[in-house]
Amino acid sequence: MAETTIIKFHGAAGTVTGSCFEISGAGKTILVDCGLFQGTRSLERLNYESLPFDPGAIDAVILTHAHLDHSGRLPCLYTNGCRAKTFCTAPTADILRPLLLDSAKLQAASAERRNRRADRAGLAPFVPLYSGPDVTKLIQNITTADYCEQVDLGNGVSFRLWNARHIVGSASVEINIAGQRLMISGDVGSGTAIQCAGLEMGGYDHIICETTYGGRDREDRLISDRREALAQYVEDTLKAGGNLLIPAFAVERTQVILEDFVALFDAGRLPLVNIFLDAPLAQKITLAMLKYRNNGADLLKRANIRFTQSVAESKKLNHITGAVIIAGSGMCEGGRIRHHLIRNLPKRKSRVLFTGFQVAGTLGSVLTGGATLVRISGNDVIVNADIAILDGYSNHADRKELAQWLADHSPVSGSIFLVHGEQQGLHILADDLVATKRYNDPIIPSLGQQWQLSPGGPALLQVAARSDVDQLVAAEDWTSRLAALRASVQQKVRALPSDQDRDKMLKALERALESYQHEKLQ
Repeated sequence: MAETTIIKFHGAAGTVTGSCFEISGAGKTILVDCGLFQGTRSLERLNYESLPFDPGAIDAVILTHAHLDHSGRLPCLYTNGCRAKTFCTAPTADILRPLLLDSAKLQAASAERRNRRADRAGLAPFVPLYSGPDVTKLIQNITTADYCEQVDLGNGVSFRLWNARHIVGSASVEINIAGQRLMISGDVGSGTAIQCAGLEMGGYDHIICETTYGGRDREDRLISDRREALAQYVEDTLKAGGNLLIPAFAVERTQVILEDFVALFDAGRLPLVNIFLDAPLAQKITLAMLKYRNNGADLLKRANIRFTQSVAESKKLNHITGAVIIAGSGMCEGGRIRHHLIRNLPKRKSRVLFTGFQVAGTLGSVLTGGATLVRISGNDVIVNADIAILDGYSNHADRKELAQWLADHSPVSGSIFLVHGEQQGLHILADDLVATKRYNDPIIPSLGQQWQLSPGGPALLQVAARSDVDQLVAAEDWTSRLAALRASVQQKVRALPSDQDRDKMLKALERALESYQHEKLQ
């Protein structure tokens, strides 16, 4: 009887974030990624649930890359009894320490701020996921592996990292277990898949493939065109007398944007406008990446590119106009960008320029969706600033490139699981794969599902999804709808011609709430 392997989907199933896959077979249990959930408040609350597996039973942890939606819960493993090594590439290891230490710091600051808010009075205190010492425990258990190197885990189980071309150090993971060859894509970048010399790329039993851009075909954009578009946004905003805010991820996205600015300055396309990188983490990441990006050092030597460190320095930017402010996070879910949004969103002369994917339910997604009023850190903020999107910075393969990546890794004798995607993108790519007639019907797993993997045959569902999965993967939850309703009520009340009319509307709302509560008690 052929051996079987079990895969459990603890994250990134039916949603983009929270990457976490548990694979068991041949007496070994492997965890691929352990990332943060990002998006709606309902989804984020999963970060604070007990881990849905026993960390002490894990034999190896493999990290595909450093982004927080793949790495952000790793310290939780070691505070809950994990004794296994975490394997990743050397660049990922170098980035991980400053990234997770900053995450711990931001969590502590966020918890303190939330616990002070008046609307949380009487609620249980908000507690950070982990602290700096917890991150240190993780770092002490990291072992680096080179691309294409086979790492033996015992019992005939091994793995190999392939270059995923997403960010520096990113990897896809090939796992050989219980007589099967599996491929977990991690996040895949653009371009042709990179071959390990002398090794076979295709011929997998099962593939777990990301679909972040599974429903999108991007137009090819030259770097020169992207830089010209960036220059025009800067010129238009500064000419109007406003600030240009750029929410950016600390890992690689910030560095690429700064490199574009340096190129524009050197070419004389832009004057030496002031650029403030209000993200201490991004500076630390830039330093960590110097040996992996050739021109990284030059970013630290420009007089008009200023790195702010302290909170006091950050607050001084409140009084500046006609500047470019780059700050994290890229989806506006944390970091100093929220501080700047509170002060700049009401200003018609300012602009917020998004350069990356915005997960449904995040503040970035709400803003790019056209919201006219948003809630940030307990503040209702009117959106008068221009909201713009600049394509061309994404490090994710699009619909056609993902299909090509799967073709490069064919044949696939068993199942293809589509993960890391929103519902529309997941189903679009699944339909594309069915139309090729080259694969078994793709599987779109759900959170909590467990599947049995057998050599050369389709996967079989063993354990059903969580009962609340539909609510968790919805683009909006009750907290999102409450925020939207609050904004709508405020706008409609303020738009009424008199205080008497406003009083009537509020009384009508109060009566409706009382009537609903009365009906629920019957």
